[in-house]
Order: sequence, then C-alpha cells, then structure tokens
Amino acid sequence: MHFDDIPVNSKIKNQLIQLYHTNRVPHALLFDGSQGCGHYQLALGLASLLLCKAPSEQGSCGDCGSCRKVNSFQHPDLHFSFPIHLSKTNKTEISDDLRSDFIDMVNKWKCIGRSSWYKVMGNQNKQGVLGVKESQAIFKKLNLKSYEGGAKICIIWLPEMMNMQAANKLLKLIEEPPNKTYFLLVSDKKENLLPTISSRLQTIQIPTLEVTTIESYLKHQFNCENEQANKYANISNGDLHNAISHILDQEKLHQNLPEFIKWMRLCYTRNISDTIDWVNDFSKSGREQIKDFLLYSLEMLRQCVLGHYNVSYSGLSEDETAFLSKFSPFIHQRNIADFHDVVNEAYYHMERNANSKILLLDVSLKVYKLLKKANSVTLV
Repeated sequence: MHFDDIPVNSKIKNQLIQLYHTNRVPHALLFDGSQGCGHYQLALGLASLLLCKAPSEQGSCGDCGSCRKVNSFQHPDLHFSFPIHLSKTNKTEISDDLRSDFIDMVNKWKCIGRSSWYKVMGNQNKQGVLGVKESQAIFKKLNLKSYEGGAKICIIWLPEMMNMQAANKLLKLIEEPPNKTYFLLVSDKKENLLPTISSRLQTIQIPTLEVTTIESYLKHQFNCENEQANKYANISNGDLHNAISHILDQEKLHQNLPEFIKWMRLCYTRNISDTIDWVNDFSKSGREQIKDFLLYSLEMLRQCVLGHYNVSYSGLSEDETAFLSKFSPFIHQRNIADFHDVVNEAYYHMERNANSKILLLDVSLKVYKLLKKANSVTLV
C-alpha cells in the first residue's frame, strides 16, 4: 500500500518516510488513534515501505514483487495478529485460523473497525481476544529466518485486547526482537494497553480525519456521489470506518433511526412494561450493534442542540430531519450535558462487558427523568 493511497495528513506520512530513510524506524512502534483515523492503513503503508525492493523518496514503489505481495497480503515476511473469538469447537485459537476472513474484510472495508470484524466472526456479543497461543504463534514465526532476506514485520491490530498471559510471553520479544524485525501495533485505545507493553513502544499519535478528507476518500475509493459522500462524511465524526459502514452496511443504517424513535417515545411515556420488552428484544442484537446505536443516539442528540441555535441539520436523511424537528424541543441546555454523560457512560460500560439488558434498562430509566426537563410539548 502506497502512502499516497492513505487518507492521513501528509505530515504523519512524511514523518514515517523520514524515519525509514534515516534508518530510525523503531523496532516496536505504536500507531495510536481513534477508530477510523487511518492508523491501520498507515501500518500497512510502513510495512510496504520496509519490505520494498526499490523504495523512493515518496514511499514504496508499488511495482516490485515485494509490493505486489504486500498489496495482495501474500508476503511471507508480513504477519498479522488480531483479536478473535477463541473456540476449540470451531478450531479458532490463533489469528491465522481466521486470516482469510480478516484479509477479505480489510480488502472490502479499507479502513477497518471492531464492529465489522465481529460481524464477520458471527458473534457480536462476544469480545475478541489475543490469547496466549497467539503469542506463541508470533514468537515462533518471528524467530524464523526471513524468507526474502529482508525485514520481518508483525502488525498487531487492537493490542489492548491482549490478555496478561499473552503479553507476558511477548515482552522479551518486543524488547529484544531478532535483527530487522518490526512490531507495528495499531490501537484504538492506548490507555487500555497493559503498561508492560506500552512502556516498550514508541508512539505516533494519529489525529482524527477531516470531513473533507473522508469525503474525498469515499468518492475515489467507493465511487460515492458528491451529495452522498458529503452526507456520510459529515455524520462520521472523523471516523472513516463509520462513514464506510453507511455504504457497506445498509441494514445497520436503516435500523438505528426506528430504534431511536421507539426508544425515545417509550422513555417519554414512561411505559415501563413496553420499555422492558424493548430492552429484552434490542439486547439480542449484539454488543457491537448496541454500541453503534449508543453512538448514533449521541449524534442525534447533538443535532438537536444545533437545531436550537438555528443551525441546519447536517448530513441527515429526510426521515431523521422530520423526527428531530419534533423531538429537538426535548433536548436543550438544561439536559444535554446529562444526556451526554448518561449515554457515554453506557457506552463505556458496554465496552467492558456489562450486561446489556441491565444496562439498557438503567439508561432508559435515567432518560425518563431527563426528558421531563424539557418544555411541555407532545412527542408524536
């Protein structure tokens, strides 16, 4: 993957190219940024440069045999590690057991995210993990000689999902790797990394993407029309994966609004019986879908506040705009901060394996009270 194909600001890309040309690429490098900031693509770009047979001042050549192998994910010295659902029954104990599925996802989504990967694995309620057998596999692969006589690279996606046993087995290898061996770690939440791992890494902070960057990428990589690309870029909150999901996951796109409307109406009427039924049904949709729904709810609440200041709704569908025109009076300066805290806290606990039924019911009861702080209008 050439750096020109990566939607990250040129300063970051030039920094990596300069590290390469001055022989100062750290043997253990952490790309730290939020989901959808392009950090995984950057890791692939650096890997391509490190393995390229004819690098230029702008990065890898893209034409040599090594670059072609990297682009097709077939280079024998480029290894991938990522969280999986451990299952002896399905014989999924290390990343290589799901390598082909993972590569298909990377090719399809370009900018990958946890929700899309969990959906591929088929269980969005179960957290992925990098286990001890994964560490053993990495140790074994990287202690072999390089197939092509150059660098050996391991890209570890979401290292914060690594358990303690796995981390302990990798510590020595990360600290003192074999010659020309590089660890490129790509994290969405650096603060969740085990301190024993993060202390051995050099970090490059990757900022979120600009709306114009996402819009341009959607046009060129997914052939989006101008209006559609602008809409998805504006509602992405700097998350390219989120923007892409509106193109590739239409089912999710059409599911969030009806659920949000139903949820708000139940909370407004304080219908506890029907709310419990909704919680029981929606909790079955899966942990990642619930997290996505909570993020969607935050965006809808934000749009409501914009409406109070006569700022036109941006990037919304006609149905979303129609509902918010009636719902926005319930969200204002007296309750928006509390709304934000309640939904954010729910997302936080959802990431940490909270019971989805208990969590959604608790949030709903809090929303009951917050909606009553609004003006006396009727939600229809």
